[in-house]
Amino acid sequence: MINSNNTNINILLYHQIGDAPESETNLDCFCSSKEFYLQMDFLKNSDYKVISLNEAIDIIFKTKIIDKNYVVLTFDDGCEKFYDITFPVLDKFKFPSTIYPIASFLGKHPIINGNEYSGLKILSKSMLLELSQLGVEIGAHTMNHVKLTQVDNETAFNEVKKSKDTIEQVIGNKINSFSFPHGDFNKDVIEIVAQTGFNNALTCINGYANDAKSAFAIPRKYITYFDNLEKFKSKFN
Repeated sequence: MINSNNTNINILLYHQIGDAPESETNLDCFCSSKEFYLQMDFLKNSDYKVISLNEAIDIIFKTKIIDKNYVVLTFDDGCEKFYDITFPVLDKFKFPSTIYPIASFLGKHPIINGNEYSGLKILSKSMLLELSQLGVEIGAHTMNHVKLTQVDNETAFNEVKKSKDTIEQVIGNKINSFSFPHGDFNKDVIEIVAQTGFNNALTCINGYANDAKSAFAIPRKYITYFDNLEKFKSKFN
């Protein structure tokens, strides 16, 4: 890996973007729409270049030359507000992005570990198809947002494979990228993700993406409700 002047690739991890969090919302998984706009405006007017996940993967694992500081924008869970709030901002700034919807709950409120999240609705099939046609990369995030290391390998395989099949059927295209729910993975889980046809997987490990030990354990940097613009800028250090 050749880095010019300590240049790096930062993959940012977002979840929900909205005006205000619900009382049940995990604030580590929420970013206010006002702060999000300020963050995107900063990136647009900075020396950072926002690129697609596919471009980043090529740089890290093929060309291995990082000639400037790059940023990739990723969004886990597939919150419906991505369609109404997030995408219009990304479109304004002409930024590519990747989203990872929970496949069992398209158009519904997800039930995770027995709890229904009434403040979180997942993108519908029609929204997902439209976003895909508008250039948003779609990845997979399992069927039910389970911790894959805490279920048997057959269940883990089905969660991963069925999510891939479901999303591909909706958008009519192959998908290549997987995001580990809860950032939870081990060697067996990585094997399953590779076996089911993905070529990369993103984690919740904090760090530069170009420091990834493999294409199936790529670090990201979490963006939360508590990250004002100054804290956001510090994420790149």
